[in-house]
Amino acid sequence: MTAMTTPRTDVATADSDVRAAFRDSRLFEFAERMSDAVNRSWRASMTRRVVARAASGQAWSFADRVRAVGVCTAVAMATALLLQTVESSLDGPLRWILPSVVGLLGVCIAVAAEPIGRVCRGRRA
Repeated sequence: MTAMTTPRTDVATADSDVRAAFRDSRLFEFAERMSDAVNRSWRASMTRRVVARAASGQAWSFADRVRAVGVCTAVAMATALLLQTVESSLDGPLRWILPSVVGLLGVCIAVAAEPIGRVCRGRRA
């Protein structure tokens, strides 16, 4: 009688079936695509290059240091803007202006790092 109410289960086969069902699910496919997109973005990102260079211990040129400051500023402001989306809108409707302007300034600094470096290097001489 107990065999009918508690049938024997092959644990290895059941686990394998669950893994297969999970791998075939849309959620798993979506997670795989997101993971691939993040990996591609990370390999091509300026932030990764800055982190890799900082970890390597190489001396940075002045332009590289200026570029790193610009990239860090832009990333910080993008983070501030993203975090503002979860805040209450009662704090002020124009709170996005300052992070946007500072973030754009950071991007401009990162793009113009070479000319900024030349100008600053000329003042030091």
